[in-house]
Amino acid sequence: MEKRQKIIQVYAVIICIVTVITVIISTSSLVSAVIDRSNPLHSGSYELKLTSFENFKMDALKSSQKDQAYIPDDEALLVMYDAAKADKIRSVQHRSYRTIIVSCLIIGICVILFGSHWWLLRKMGKATAG
Repeated sequence: MEKRQKIIQVYAVIICIVTVITVIISTSSLVSAVIDRSNPLHSGSYELKLTSFENFKMDALKSSQKDQAYIPDDEALLVMYDAAKADKIRSVQHRSYRTIIVSCLIIGICVILFGSHWWLLRKMGKATAG
């Protein structure tokens, strides 16, 4: 009986340690997603700079000069810039929203697992003391 209690205690301690580590990692992902959501144009990497129209225009002109492709006028570039900017914002918002939900679910599951295994440890400790 004593050996079985030791195995249960070791199991409960391992689960508690794993849940604490998982919460730390999930919290990091959650914070990153919140920061990305607050400023989607500066999150991650993107082949064209979308922080301003001038940056976008310079990148587009550089890439079109290398390829000797059609060089659009400013009006067409502005439409392209607005479309690329809107796409980047929607993409980052979707990714960050998904990350926030997944991280919160993982943290919630970890809290439940930690609480139940911590309760099991305390119950086992009282049983051996009593």
